[in-house]
Amino acid sequence: MIAKLKQNNKIIINSDIDGVISGLLLTNFCNCIVVGFSNSADKVWLDTSLCNSIYDGVYIDMYVPNENTITIDQHIIAINNEHFERIKENSNKINPNIYRPRFLLPTNSYTRKYPFGTCHFIISMLCKQGVNLSTLNLKSSTNELMFIDYLLRADDAMNTSLSTYKINAKEWWNWLYEFSNESELIRILISYIYSLNLNRGNSIKQQITNVLMSQFKCNRPDGAINQIINEKGELKPNVIEYIKFISNLSNMKTFGLNITLKEFKGTNIRTILSEKQQNELMLHNSVDGEQVFSYAFVRTSNRTDYFSYTLMEC
Repeated sequence: MIAKLKQNNKIIINSDIDGVISGLLLTNFCNCIVVGFSNSADKVWLDTSLCNSIYDGVYIDMYVPNENTITIDQHIIAINNEHFERIKENSNKINPNIYRPRFLLPTNSYTRKYPFGTCHFIISMLCKQGVNLSTLNLKSSTNELMFIDYLLRADDAMNTSLSTYKINAKEWWNWLYEFSNESELIRILISYIYSLNLNRGNSIKQQITNVLMSQFKCNRPDGAINQIINEKGELKPNVIEYIKFISNLSNMKTFGLNITLKEFKGTNIRTILSEKQQNELMLHNSVDGEQVFSYAFVRTSNRTDYFSYTLMEC
């Protein structure tokens, strides 16, 4: 990962808590620059003075199939083993479900997918590559909530670990620990999670939801903000306050927030795929002849609308 980020350090992050923490980690420990944001659905906001095209940045927590675009994410992106073999040949695609193969089909592969946030995967990779993360202040607190609580709110890692999917979660925590060369940081995360019970986990989740949605006007409990810029292309005050809050709590420096962004809009579609469409996606990264900008399999194939993809207008 670090080698790829030395090739291209211009990152585009999601506007949720996973994206914010991932962005802070990569700007603080990998010399990256945030040049844009996405909402994981139908919008990308880009500083075009720093990055010419929506395909030129490194996407964090969003899979962009364009072969030349570097992506660091954690979604299920392979239909089956055949598709996985194609994807894994491209070193620009960094994903735990590639390192530990998981696919849409068969279903018992999907249900054993990576269940945490991109930020947790990034932490494990940084530790594996010998980066010293000891300056992170996991126990820094405000209103009885610590940074470690916000870190484990990303992609609902805490509650996933304590609830229905706890067997799969424990397997993946063990994998992250081993993958990180048995880092102390991952060990602390594991120890903290399993010192809690589900009721306490639910309480922490609700407290964080209240902070994110009331104090920072987030649109979703996971900290996502659907529209981050004003009519001038500047980050809205609540977005700036949100990022600075996580930055201060974690003891990481805030990345540049005085930027002007251009909005690129697309159409997000949720559907199922026929066998013909699956083959087209595997071979051409397109659906019904239209090039796909980003996609993920967000549910098992026996459920409706398991495939989410975006077509960009530009």
